[in-house]
Amino acid sequence: MRISVIGAGLSGLSFAHSSRRFADIQLFEKSRGVGGRLATRRAADHEFDHGAQFFTCRAKSLESLLKDDDFQSVVSEWQPKLVTLAPGSGTFKRTWFEPHYVGVPSMTAFPKRLAGDLAISYSTQVQKISRCRHGWQLKDESDAELGVFDWVVSAMPAPQVDMLFGTRFSEHRSVTEAQLSPCFALMVALKDRLQVNFEAAVVRQSPISWLAINNSKQSRSAPSSLVVHSSNEWATAHIDEEPSVIENQLLHALNQLIDPSLLSIQEMHLQRWRYAKVEKAIGKEFLVDEENRLAAVGDWCLGSRAEDAFVSGHALAEHLARNLSGSQGCSSTVKSNVPE
Repeated sequence: MRISVIGAGLSGLSFAHSSRRFADIQLFEKSRGVGGRLATRRAADHEFDHGAQFFTCRAKSLESLLKDDDFQSVVSEWQPKLVTLAPGSGTFKRTWFEPHYVGVPSMTAFPKRLAGDLAISYSTQVQKISRCRHGWQLKDESDAELGVFDWVVSAMPAPQVDMLFGTRFSEHRSVTEAQLSPCFALMVALKDRLQVNFEAAVVRQSPISWLAINNSKQSRSAPSSLVVHSSNEWATAHIDEEPSVIENQLLHALNQLIDPSLLSIQEMHLQRWRYAKVEKAIGKEFLVDEENRLAAVGDWCLGSRAEDAFVSGHALAEHLARNLSGSQGCSSTVKSNVPE
């Protein structure tokens, strides 16, 4: 049984890692690395966990994995000095009432360990899938053939799943019910250590929703760096503005939260996450079309937490392990124009 997995974010890796015992798995990832929003960017001597800041562990499947010896060394609980912050007001201490975890020594360490011995084609964007006698033929954006597979599992954001699978997918309507919103991440490299009384902050009444001193996380030895996330509402309103404009506006908002004299800025970088937060999940662990042998996983199936992505992929793997079935149909083509 050959299964192609499109997307090597957490849901795709979770599915592939859990399925490798009963199927031949091939992942296709359009970027140069795994992890999706469990991401780390490096710039000179600085590093930034500029996507998901942490993940929780409520699900038994994830809890069991993290107890495995192979994973204990790449995950650690993060207990920052956490506050609520707003322009023109003081800081108010916050408390987390459950463990929050980060990858060690970077956020990408966990997905890299999941990737392990999996077969992954990097910098490869699946643009088209065609039904053929022996299954599904995959092609990239230059129409080059990527192979024929019995199943296609999409581990992309819901809008991209819809563009690739289209109405052929029996769960098409469910896919379109998911709603996602964007976020901007401003990465601020500092010359000197930031002298403030917190390490992470939930921000109110500002274009900014979150900020964290990246090197407050375990095993981060790089110079001081600050990760700033915009609110999803603000990002939605400014999604198509020039990066330089976004940078300036977020920097202005940051200066209203932290005394500019404390920010010894060396350089800044900006990342746009178009599908950052799940505003409305579909309320199912995964979507599967047994007849056409198509399936979709992602955090948008269950909620907005990183662990929702893991649970989604793992649940589909368990389902297919129990219920692998289906038939091959006649030839037709599904096309997509999946954006970067």
